Amino acid sequence: MSSRSLPSIALTASLLISSVSAAALGTAPGVDPDSILYYSPSVPGNIAFGALYGFACVGLYFHLFKKRDWWALCLPIGATLQCAGFFVRLVLRSDPGSLVLYIIQDFCIVLSPACYFAFSYILFGRFAYNLQHDVTLPKRKQKITLLNPLLFGRIFILSDVATFLIQASGGGMQVQEKLADMGAKIFLAGIILQGLSYIIFLVLCVYTQSMVTPRDASKHPLHGKIQKLFWVLYFASIWIIVRSVYRTIELAQGFRGYLITNEVYFFLLDSLPLLLCLLTWVVFWPSRIVPLQRSDTGFQSQSYELGLGKYEATGTPDV
Repeated sequence: MSSRSLPSIALTASLLISSVSAAALGTAPGVDPDSILYYSPSVPGNIAFGALYGFACVGLYFHLFKKRDWWALCLPIGATLQCAGFFVRLVLRSDPGSLVLYIIQDFCIVLSPACYFAFSYILFGRFAYNLQHDVTLPKRKQKITLLNPLLFGRIFILSDVATFLIQASGGGMQVQEKLADMGAKIFLAGIILQGLSYIIFLVLCVYTQSMVTPRDASKHPLHGKIQKLFWVLYFASIWIIVRSVYRTIELAQGFRGYLITNEVYFFLLDSLPLLLCLLTWVVFWPSRIVPLQRSDTGFQSQSYELGLGKYEATGTPDV
């Protein structure tokens, strides 16, 4: 990631925070006694985020179809569901006691981020596979990953599905007053396990990065791009972790806690971080940085996509 790009994203984040704060202050003070939520969803806040997520969806689908990266389909699908969730919240505002609407918006907004986790797992599995098989890339050891690259996606996606189901069951229980507190605890367990799984995943990523950064690797034509993709992945992951920490604290406070009953925190600590995660990938689509079609020769057979020609085992381009 270039030094010029990070300040621009930081500026975007600050502008979004200020605009969202203003929008969130517009929430109605009165709450319908039949409302499942403890507040009336903000019209300007949900419209703003629905529009911003819609913009992110357009960018993600553009990259997806242009590069034909069908393996990445889970990311724009998750973004689309989350975008729809904000508009469902507006409908819920007019019918606050609707259990069906509550479940739909809860599924779209609270559970769809599992797609973002899955995207990271699939992305790194492909990335690690090509790193492992590229004989031209200097490495500290022959085996640069603690897991077989083919297992990254499978193992962590299974973990993602398991934690998704735990969260879904907990979320379903929360709509029943007698089971709300138990549902919140089950949902909390799902969030914690999901976050721990992602942290383990990031540790494995850092290990792999350390295995492909010996001194002579800097001479490799893809060295800079390889490092860039690692750092973009870490940057996007920061926002996922922020959201996970928020959800953990929110649910630890209980179903009537301060965070869960104030929509402004939902906007600032859930919706905004995940939006920044999506925008990171809109700006730095991974296959525009390095080729991610899985190949038994690593990046060699795909180097022409980046204008590097075919390079030999010495790491120098043969053009």
